[in-house]
Amino acid sequence: MGIKDEMQDKAQKAKQKMQEKKDETSKRGQSEQDRLRERAEQQRQQGQRSFDDVRDDMDDRR
Repeated sequence: MGIKDEMQDKAQKAKQKMQEKKDETSKRGQSEQDRLRERAEQQRQQGQRSFDDVRDDMDDRR
């Protein structure tokens, strides 16, 4: 195997490693987005429940 072949092999391995890191980062970013979306939805639902509770209390006072 010549130097050229070795360099091409190293370049190919480096390229694969970079692609794997990119894929992993993308996957991690996607799961983080999903987690944040779920948390925001839970907070919105909690806020709606709180609002509904306050509205019910106001209705009870009338």
